[in-house]
Order: sequence, then C-alpha cells, then structure tokens
Amino acid sequence: DGPAIQAALDSAGMDETGGTVILPQGVFITTQPIIIPPGVTLQGQGYGSSPLAIKFDSGGSTIAYCGTDHAVKINGSSSGLRDLAVYDWPYNHGDFDGGCPDIKAAGGVLIQAEGTTVESTFLQNVFIYFFVGGQALTLSAINQGGVAYSNIQNVRLRHAMTGLKLEADETSFVNTNTFVGGAISGGDFHYGLHATGPGDCNDNKFYGLGIGMYDSEVAHVYVTGSTTNVQMENIRFEAKDKDMSRPIVIIDDSSYGNVINGILGHTHIKADMNRNPGIDTMSQKSVGLDPAPLNQFWNAAFKGWDGPNRIMPGWSLQHSQAELMVFEPDIYPDHNVISIDYLNYGGAFKLMSDQTLKVEGHDFVTFGVYAKSSVPGSISAAMRYTSGSIISSAPHSGNGEWEFIGMSALYSKTAPYFYFSITGDVQLTAPTLTFGQTPATPGASLMSSSGARMSGTFTLGGAIGYPPSEDSSPYFWVLPKNEGNVFMMDMLGDPVRHIHRLNHSGADRFPKGTVITLVFEESGTRVKHSAYIKLKNNQDFVSVTQSSLTLVTKGSATWYEVSRNN
Repeated sequence: DGPAIQAALDSAGMDETGGTVILPQGVFITTQPIIIPPGVTLQGQGYGSSPLAIKFDSGGSTIAYCGTDHAVKINGSSSGLRDLAVYDWPYNHGDFDGGCPDIKAAGGVLIQAEGTTVESTFLQNVFIYFFVGGQALTLSAINQGGVAYSNIQNVRLRHAMTGLKLEADETSFVNTNTFVGGAISGGDFHYGLHATGPGDCNDNKFYGLGIGMYDSEVAHVYVTGSTTNVQMENIRFEAKDKDMSRPIVIIDDSSYGNVINGILGHTHIKADMNRNPGIDTMSQKSVGLDPAPLNQFWNAAFKGWDGPNRIMPGWSLQHSQAELMVFEPDIYPDHNVISIDYLNYGGAFKLMSDQTLKVEGHDFVTFGVYAKSSVPGSISAAMRYTSGSIISSAPHSGNGEWEFIGMSALYSKTAPYFYFSITGDVQLTAPTLTFGQTPATPGASLMSSSGARMSGTFTLGGAIGYPPSEDSSPYFWVLPKNEGNVFMMDMLGDPVRHIHRLNHSGADRFPKGTVITLVFEESGTRVKHSAYIKLKNNQDFVSVTQSSLTLVTKGSATWYEVSRNN
C-alpha cells in the first residue's frame, strides 16, 4: 500500500496550501518509508480500542511497516500525523504472506531537518508500536538543520528500544518543541527519553507525560550535553522492576538547567542537583535541592560609609576618581542608597565585595542590584563565567527609573569574580548575591546588613583561645577566626602569660566592628596596653579568677577596649 499512500501525499503536497490525506479504516502495509511533504497532514480514523496493543478494530487506521528504515518521515514544516497507528509489522497478513518476522525497523516516526529548519510539525492521537530495533519517535537535526516548535499531543509510544530520541549534531539544534500528555510504556527499552547533543537540544517541554515502563536498560530519561536540557512538568515516573541501585532518571554532569517535577514512583534520580535546582521530585528514594536564598553580600544595606577615607564596610570601590554619597533608604526599608558621580573618567568604576565569594557546593550564581540612572548603559552586572571569560548582563536603559540589573550563570570556581561595572552617573540600592539558580532576592539581607529586631535568646558562638606555639612569639596570640565571639582562654596550666597583640597577620584579622570577649578562669594573665591593644586609661588588664575583657576592632591589627570585669 506504500506507493498509493505516497502518491496521495505527494499530490496534496503539490498544492502550495498543502492538504489532508484521509486514511480510511484498515491495515496499510508498506515496505517503503511514508514521507509527509511540507504542509500536508496524514489523518486516519483512530488506532482502535486499545492503547496497549494493535487491536485492528473500532475503525482504526494502521500503517504497518516492513523495512529497515523509519516507517514515517517528516522532513518539512507544518506537516504531521493524526488519529492513526504506526506499527513495525512482524506478522504474515493476508496477501503479504512473507511477513516481517526477522526485519527490524530503524524507527517509527522521524522528524528530521537536514541543512534547513523544520518548524511546526505535529503528531496528535498517534500510537507508535513495537519498534524494538530503534526509536519510536525521533526529532533530529543535522548539517546546520533545526527542528523547532513541533507540537506532540496524546502520543503513545509502546515497546521500543528508545521511546523518544532528541538529537542534534554540533552544527544544528532541536529546540522549543512541546509534548502534551501521552505515555511511554511497555518493554524492551534501553531509554524512555534520550536527549543528546552535541548541538543545542534544549527548551523542549513536556507536560503530563507518563513514563511507566517496568524497567529500562539504561534509564527512563537520559540527558547529556552541555547545551541539552529538558523541561518536564507533572510527569509520572514508574519502574517497578528496576533495581534500587539503578536510577530512573540520569542527568549527565555536562547538562544543567533541567526542570523535572511530578511523581517519582520507584528508584531515584541521578543528577548534580546544584546544577539542576529545577529538579523537584520528592520520594522515599531521592529529593531535589533548592539553594538557600541568603544574600552573600555583606553590608547590602550600605551602612557605615566613611566619606573622608572612602571606605564602605564589606565593599571594594575600585575607581578613585568617582564621587560617592550615601542617602536615606528609598525603595527598601533600612537599605541606604549610594549615589555615584562618574565624573566622565573614561574607565569603568567597579563596585564589588571586598571578599572572595564562593560556595564549592554550587555551580550557579545569581546576583544584581537596583539602579536608577538617566544615562543609557550606565551600569551592568559582570562576572567570570565557568569557561574563564567575562560575561555581563543587560545594562540600565537610562529611563531615570529604578531597574534591577542582574544575571544568573555558571561561575568560575577557580577564580570567582563578580562586580558591577559603572560607566555613568547612577544610584544604587539593595544589592544581592545568592549561590544557586534562584530568583534574585533584593532587600532580603543578612541581619548584619540591615539591622534586625528579635525576641528570645541570642546565642553567640564560643571558642577556645590557646597560647602561641613554641616556634612563635609568646606575646603574639592568634584567636580562631569565624568560630565565635567569646573565647575561653586556656593557659595550658600556666596562667602567668602576656598578651601584646591579637591576630596581627592580615589573613587572621577580624572584620571591622567585630566585638570579642576574652574569658579567663585563672588569675595572672596580663593583656598589655600598646599601640595594638588600646586599653582604658592606658592600663594593662590583669586577669583574676573568672574575669573577662571585651574588645572591638576597626578591621585593622588594633583592638580597643569596650569593657572589663576584673
């Protein structure tokens, strides 16, 4: 029946407006691929009464293929299939008594773009069955081709080596195709869904799909490639015969930005969840991860501006010519506004954290700042990408209004670098930086940034302060940084000691404004008043039993007495 069907399709394709070829009820055997011309629809009468096997009843239309190629090929835009079954034919049937018991097709339906772009193809109410030697449905692009905007609805893929294959060579793309409903089920599967590059194969969306094979040799879903990902919403995964050690979904480490949610019935998902925070299935076997939405910029409220010395705690101001002023909060309470007068210097003024920001567990970073400017392009966010190159966000439009300027991308862990590049007069407020691919959270700052009120018990970290090692000066003490504010001074059985300096090395210094308390359980330890430990009335502190000394730093090697209890 293949030549007659092909002749009808070719005839419909000769009309510039395309057409529809109606396939009546019956089984239509073909030994040649059926090729759907651009703009043409092949429409049957349904696929019978069962979504699990070909029943040849209820007025169904079945294309029964006997060959080693794909049964149906769609190579042009705006063409497709409706209301029929496509079958890899294994039996004797009527006059075709040779049957096809030893012939396996390469696949069922192939949507392919070679050297061109194929758009807006469609499959609706189609049953693709028994292609156990290849792929039931394939979207493929090669030789600078592209497959985009296909619409696949209520398609059943049953018994195949691969249910659905999405693939693009390095010159091509398979992007932004939509799959609604349908199911992948049955046996003999290596993959349910296999999405792979090396070309762009992303933004392909799946809604309400059921992937319910009892098992799969590799995975129900396998995604690989640095520019390959899938967006899967409300998906049902089941694999009741799969061993618990074998994942139902595998996202290769090269892929990121995948979105998967729904019901995970068996086993687990194998993926780098920090590169794929959109994976949000929860079960007894695995869970997704959401990054903590904590602002990593210390002093995001721009407090403590020291104008004469051009010092903003927590920030590095890399451009001595620009003038800065600090104003009261505007759009976010407790968050000051800094105004930058660029003075037409010519280079970029860089505003950045005075600390190296990195969280080893996260591959993504999201950061930005609210900016107001009447100068187009006056500010953009910039960072070092995972490849090592510098990338930047869209700049300010210059409309004189507040705009959020920010970006989210994979960052370089070997040399992390985030900054705001300023080339015009601008006002800034509420900067934010969070690790992980998460929406920006301006105005949600750490307590140290914007002030806070609380009820209940406020507990400070406590640590132990030990005497210097034998190969160091006995008078230069180093307290453990980032372990607390209260230090129990352990004299190792010899309390008659002297303290002349605390954390004198730059790497050991505490941030400006840090308050510490030294607690002495024994008497006899002397803290010496000096240029580095400035004590009240220039008087040394000498410990007595259960005494204490409280000090504060300006971020330098010098400490100042706040109070003493001796």
